[in-house]
Amino acid sequence: MYLQLLGGQAAVVADNAARAAELGAPGIDLNFGCPAKTVNRSDGGAIILRDPQRVHDIVAAARAAVPAQTPLTVKTRLGYEDSERFLDIAAGIEEAGATELTIHARTKQQGYRPPAYWELIAEARARVSLPIIANGEIWSVQDALRCRNITGCDALMLGRGALCRPDLARLIAAACGVGAARQPLHWRDVTPLLSRFFALNLARYDTQHAGNPLKQWLVYLRGYYPQAGLLFEQIKRLREPAAIQAVLEESLSSAPAGRFAA
Repeated sequence: MYLQLLGGQAAVVADNAARAAELGAPGIDLNFGCPAKTVNRSDGGAIILRDPQRVHDIVAAARAAVPAQTPLTVKTRLGYEDSERFLDIAAGIEEAGATELTIHARTKQQGYRPPAYWELIAEARARVSLPIIANGEIWSVQDALRCRNITGCDALMLGRGALCRPDLARLIAAACGVGAARQPLHWRDVTPLLSRFFALNLARYDTQHAGNPLKQWLVYLRGYYPQAGLLFEQIKRLREPAAIQAVLEESLSSAPAGRFAA
C-alpha cells in the first residue's frame, strides 16, 4: 500500500517521503486534491493548486528525495477556484518527475457536486505523456464506461461509488474484459462485510466511537441497498459495541437477497 502525504512545505514533504521509503513504503502518493477546510487552512490539499509552481516544487522535492525505483504518484483536482491553470498544473507535475497522475474532475470549489468534468481530463492527456487515472462521479458500470470513453483513460479511481457498491470495481473490470463476469452482490453478501468491518474498528477506536465508521458506511450503502437504510436507523443511536453487534448478528441471520439496480 502506498503512503499518502500532503502539505505545503516542499522540504518537509520531501523529508517525510524519504523516511517513508526507508521504512519500506512501496510507493509515495502526494495529495493535492483534498477539499477539507481543516486541511486547506493548514496549507495542505487543494489550496496549493492556487499556485502551480508550488505544486511542481513539492513534487520535484519529493521525487529527488526518494529512490528512483520508488513510484511517486500524485492526485489533484482541476484547480481551486476554477480550472484556468489546470493544464499548467498537470504539465508541472509531469516535469517534476511524477510516475502517474490521478485527476478528480472537479475544482475544490465545486466540491463533490455533479457533474464531473471528464472532458478536461482528456485535455490533460493531450498535454502530458505520463499515465493518467480518471476519478470523479463514477457510481456504476455505465458511468465507468462513459468516463473511459470521454477521457481516453484506461485506468479509473473509485471513491464514494465503491462505498455504495463494494463490488463496483470487479463489475467494471468484467465489463472492460478484465476478469470473469460476475453477478452483483446481494445484500446477504454485504452483511458479513459489515460485521467484519465493525470487528476491525473495535480494535482501532475507543469503545464509544467504534460504531461511527460502520454508520458512515451504511449511509453510503443505503443509496444502493435499501436494507442498509433500515439497519442504519436501528443502530444510529447505539453506542455500546455489544448492542451494535447484536443488531448486526440479527441482520446476518435474516438478510434477504433483494437489492436495487443502480
